[in-house]
Amino acid sequence: MGYEMILIKSPHRMESRKLGLALLVGFCIGVVTSFISITLSSAEQQFSLAYGARANPSPEINLHPHISGRSTTGVIRMKQTSSSTNDTALSTVQTKDDAVELASGKEANHGENADDRVQHTTKKQETIESKPPGIRDHFDEHIGFERAEATKAACDLSNPRTDVCELQGDVRIHGKSSSVVLVSADRQPRNPERRQSWQIKPYARNVPAVVFAIGGYAGNYYHDFTDVLVPLFITSRRFDGEVQLVIGTKNLWWISKYEPILRKLSRYEIVYSGSDDRVHCYPHAIVGLHSHKAMSIDPARAPNGYSMVDFTRFMRSTYSLGRDSPIRLGDDGGRKPRLLLIPRQGTRRFTNFQEIVGVVEESGFEVVVAEAKMGSKVAEVARVVNSCDVMMGVHGAGLTNFVFLPTDAVIIQVVPFGNLENISRSCFGYPSEDAKLHYLEYSIREEESSLIELYPRDHPVFKDPKSIHRKGWNKMGEVYLDKQNVKLDVNRFRPLLLKTRQLLHR
Repeated sequence: MGYEMILIKSPHRMESRKLGLALLVGFCIGVVTSFISITLSSAEQQFSLAYGARANPSPEINLHPHISGRSTTGVIRMKQTSSSTNDTALSTVQTKDDAVELASGKEANHGENADDRVQHTTKKQETIESKPPGIRDHFDEHIGFERAEATKAACDLSNPRTDVCELQGDVRIHGKSSSVVLVSADRQPRNPERRQSWQIKPYARNVPAVVFAIGGYAGNYYHDFTDVLVPLFITSRRFDGEVQLVIGTKNLWWISKYEPILRKLSRYEIVYSGSDDRVHCYPHAIVGLHSHKAMSIDPARAPNGYSMVDFTRFMRSTYSLGRDSPIRLGDDGGRKPRLLLIPRQGTRRFTNFQEIVGVVEESGFEVVVAEAKMGSKVAEVARVVNSCDVMMGVHGAGLTNFVFLPTDAVIIQVVPFGNLENISRSCFGYPSEDAKLHYLEYSIREEESSLIELYPRDHPVFKDPKSIHRKGWNKMGEVYLDKQNVKLDVNRFRPLLLKTRQLLHR
């Protein structure tokens, strides 16, 4: 019995030990099996992510929760669509070393949360903690990178229809503000000057830019044309409206005054660079305006061989002026040619204006009296000038309106006393001839000048005008331009009116 009892107890003791060992081995096997299963699942996900990133070079994807494909985005460009939906499209450029996953928290491709779905092999995961105001739920995403060694950005402006900025690195997109931010891989870069940012306003098409400023003597009617409008025509007309004007100074009164001309030169909104914090991309930019000579164009140097004839034709088209040629005496029966007489209200005015009107009418002209003032609308002045066949006035800004005269019309410039012929011809004589107008000049004598009331006849003002010129422009202008009025000798002037009629017979 004792032996049997021993036999009975011994197997029981052995079975307990075997059972414990078996349970331990089984538990270990279960743990190892679970670990291997989890590892294989994770590896499969990573392989699928990396393979999908490199095998799907789709040029465009949408940021939307139901994205099924994986894409790499070393370069992202936002395309603006409907403002009511704020939908955003991304142009993606395949990069060799980058793998980017955009995963919504609601997406359930693998049944895991967003943090688990984005895996990194060598780099620390970075998570956008909160979305900026206005970003829709599907922007609340975690962005992971297998980052390239360097962070790079460049704008490609070679496409004629669109601009593309390539960004490589940590790109953050805020749809509502239409901003794309490239965050440096090094949060505190050694060279802060390398930080770059762009704010891009999308345009339907790419057009060149002409960059210039409205300054200097702009505001003076003559200088508005000779310093800005004629050079702007030379520089931008060749683009036939497909150009954007970028103006460094926001002189709205000036823009308003000449808006029809600017709109004719460019079909696009004006950019005021002085107050615009945006960066605009252009395939071609011209900074500054080409200028050949005073108030004129040199066809040999101008694009497309443009000339002053082209400029005056452009002005007539801009303001819808109907007359391209003047009256032809002999062809219109008893119709009189119209002569525009500019009276001037300040300096260099006619002191015997009514007497001049009388002799002009006696010579067979219909007299039109008009002068552009500070508040005058250019369109109204242009219509009056274009209706005339002859324009006459003392040297001054009012003669700038010759640009509205019909081709082959006549311009008569009365030159004040004081050796001012070269200046007068440079300003209006040569330019009007370049515009195919007939230029006539009448230089007054000292007897016709009001200076005889201010200086003795033996003064250098009369005896040696060049000595006054040698004292500089300010002194010369003070004497001969600012202090002088004109009393025209109508008898001496009459032959010039007869010559004018002869020119209109041609």
